[in-house]
Amino acid sequence: SLVQNTRSACAVADKDSTIITGGWTTLSGWKGRKEGGYITKVVARYNLQGHVENLPEMTQGRTEHGCGSYYSGGTMVVVVAGGRFDAYNPVSSTEQLTMGGTAWTKAKSLPRALMNMATVSMNNQIYILGGWDADYNDRAEIMAFDGEDWKEVGQL
Repeated sequence: SLVQNTRSACAVADKDSTIITGGWTTLSGWKGRKEGGYITKVVARYNLQGHVENLPEMTQGRTEHGCGSYYSGGTMVVVVAGGRFDAYNPVSSTEQLTMGGTAWTKAKSLPRALMNMATVSMNNQIYILGGWDADYNDRAEIMAFDGEDWKEVGQL
């Protein structure tokens, strides 16, 4: 089962497990909030046998964010981008965790704050599709992250 009740998290699929990043926690309600209010920094990997492995916490709690993965030197790198760190403030920040590492590191930020976007990982890149900007305007960009930078590659 999940380490905590979570919603609006983002999941990254691995070969035989799923990595759940961030989201809103409903375990403690409004009490015992972590930095960023009720948004969690917790990251955990769940496999098909029911084993739960806690991974290093993100540097910033986030919800309604995008996530994905790419491989660098044969090692999976998990990326989270955008979302919100509290009830009102969307962010543009990006951070990444090299699997087996002990800490998340900052990566190139999105060109603007985005939340509620769709994400997909393919061809060793992470794609963000649409979402809402800081003024809750619908966005139509498709952006790709290659491990170094975000680039607009199309429109919805």
